[in-house]
Formats: sequence, C-alpha cells, structure tokens
Amino acid sequence: MADELRRRLNKTRSRLGLDPSSEREILSELYTHLEERVEELESSGRSRDEATRIAGEEFGPVNKVASELSEVHSTSNWPQALLAALPHVLFSLLFASHQWSNIAWLVVILVSVFGVVIYGWQHGRPTWFFTWLGYALVPLLVVGLVLIDQALVRGVSGDSWWLWASVVLYFSVIAAVYFIIMLQILRRDWLLGSLTVLPFLAVIGWFLAGQWREELLQDREYLLSGLEPWIAMSFLTLAGMVVLFARLRKRWLKVGVLLIGGLSLLTIIASTAGGAVGPPHIFVLALLATVVLIGPALLDRRSNHRQAGNWADFLSGHTR
Repeated sequence: MADELRRRLNKTRSRLGLDPSSEREILSELYTHLEERVEELESSGRSRDEATRIAGEEFGPVNKVASELSEVHSTSNWPQALLAALPHVLFSLLFASHQWSNIAWLVVILVSVFGVVIYGWQHGRPTWFFTWLGYALVPLLVVGLVLIDQALVRGVSGDSWWLWASVVLYFSVIAAVYFIIMLQILRRDWLLGSLTVLPFLAVIGWFLAGQWREELLQDREYLLSGLEPWIAMSFLTLAGMVVLFARLRKRWLKVGVLLIGGLSLLTIIASTAGGAVGPPHIFVLALLATVVLIGPALLDRRSNHRQAGNWADFLSGHTR
C-alpha cells in the first residue's frame, strides 16, 4: 500500500482514543478495505498512483473518519457502564453507613479496587478501568492530605519544619508519579484522564470543606460530623455521571457531563459545609474543579504524545 494511505491510517489511529485491541481490529479492517479498493481500481485499468489517490479520497477526511469510528466504538454497554460507576457507589455506601473510618471495610474495598485495576490492565484497559485506577491512586492523595492536616495543626514553628519539608517532598514525588501516569493515559484520550482524576475532586473538595468548617466551629471533633450523608450523595452523583459518560456517544456530550457533574459536586460541597464556605472558598473550589476536570485537556494540547510508529510497524507486518 502507498505511503499516503499508510499515513492516513496512522493519523486515524492517533485520533481514535480507543483501547489497543479495538484500534488493532479497526486498523486491520480499514487496511484490508483500502488495499482491496486499490486492487479493484487497478484491475479496472487505473494506474497504481491514480488508484491510490482515488482510494484516499474515498476514505474521507481523517478527522471525520476518526470521530465517527470513536463514537461507534467508545460507547460502553450497560454492564460496562455500571462497572465503571461501581467504585463511586462503594465509597458512597461507605459514608452512608458511617463506616468510612472502619479500617476493615476500607481494606476490603481497597483490595477490591487494586484487584480490578490489575484485571483491567491485563485486559486492554477498557473505559471502566480508568475509574478504578483513579480510586487506586486516591490513597496516595489521602496520605498527602493527612500530612497537610498535621502540618496545619502544628502551625509554622521551629520544631515543625520537618513536617512541612515532608509535605513538600511527598507531594513532589506523588506529583511526578501522577504526571507519568497521566501522560500514559493521554496517549489514549484526555477525557479518560479527567475520568481518572474525578475522585480527586470529591476527596480534595471535602477535605477543604472540612478544614473551613473546623475554622468556623473551632473544634476538630466536628470535622466531618453530619456531613457523611452529603459526602455519600456526592459520590453517588459521580456514579450517575460516569454511567452517562460511558453510555453517551457524542464527545461533546461527554465533556458536558463531566462539567455538569463537577458543578453539581461543588454545589453539594458548598451548600452543606455549615456556612463555612464563602465567596473566596467557592473560588478555590471552582479553581480546583477546573484543574481536575480541564487539566488533562490542557496537558493534552501541550504534549506531542500520540506517536503512530507502532501502528506503522503493525501495517508493515500485516503485508508480510
């Protein structure tokens, strides 16, 4: 097949944003279709160059072809959509039943999360995998927030410098880890990056709300007291949002679901923090939502991450 058609297929692959097995299947079918079309045109008397040009024109604009293929193949069925939402539901139940501080239940859920992540990694990393991956990374975030909480309790004093140094060092390390993982996800699709970090928005949002509420009440005992039902509702909101995300085909609708879901989550946090959340706090929450939900898209635009070399090798091997 001519280099021009190979380039078209490679460009299509770079815009698909699907799991490797689906990409390989689609590219193989497109390759076969284009190869047969070129041979058909040649048999009708066309030259090789002319047949290649006509086949390329019939193939259509790369962006349009990739968009149509992604819409068809990126939609999850109901079992897959519910599986993607399940970790949100589990954590919602954990807070609804006031068991969020029960170590035994936390261990059971986290072991389940890591088990599902390992299974999803070994089976092509489908869309539902990225929701579970986000929760597998949440413990790292929680440890960092606990360190910050302890540092805030100690305040800025001569004997607490080591704690603040630990906070800076720890977040530097996990930021590097998250960045490396995010770059790998962006090789697929930035929307999957937003789906992965979605739990971070709830965890950080409720941590900040708890801190602000503590300042208002002047009592750490009431940090999360009375908020458990609302925290449960926020995770349940994320679950419904993920189901919609997985079932929708249109990309712009998926983006809309993420933004509306993030806005709904911030509304729940702001309206249930016992008067502790004022305009400055709302601004901080809005900034947090922007970084969490839109950050992967900004990172995606700045990174030249989609390389088609592997598919070029695949197409070369396909002809042997």
